[in-house]
Amino acid sequence: MKASGSAWFGYGIAVVVTFLVGMLAFTVFVLSKVFGSSAPEEKPAPEPQAVSSPSTSVDRRPVAVGVMEVQVVKGNPQQVVLIVATPTGCAQEPQVVTYAEGAGAIAVRVTQRVYRSGCHLKTDSVLATAKAPIAGRTLLLNGVPWTVGADGEYEQALRTATS
Repeated sequence: MKASGSAWFGYGIAVVVTFLVGMLAFTVFVLSKVFGSSAPEEKPAPEPQAVSSPSTSVDRRPVAVGVMEVQVVKGNPQQVVLIVATPTGCAQEPQVVTYAEGAGAIAVRVTQRVYRSGCHLKTDSVLATAKAPIAGRTLLLNGVPWTVGADGEYEQALRTATS
């Protein structure tokens, strides 16, 4: 009799573990749908880097642009200005796409097409527009979270936690 009781206990543990794994998979699925792209999946490209020697290779794929600063537009609560690092004369203008919005976060992709390497980086500004007022929501800029700090300005969430 004792052997059958421990077998049921083993089955019970297996059911609980299976339930927890299923809940985790469902949570990941829901989050990927909320913050996922409506466009076909693209392989993430490396961020542009300034290189000392010019290269003759041409890369026409869009690459993620490094966001350096976020400024709230005072006259329009649905917009923010993104200060980005872009290669001088070596890329097309940065493109901004707001591809997901939720109650607490807005996901934005900032890309550009780089057609020549070996250029110096400069700062440029681009405008991101949300469907609803931003009102201090977290911004996911190319997957990097930006939150409103104590001074009311946006700052990288991970940078403040580690510095």
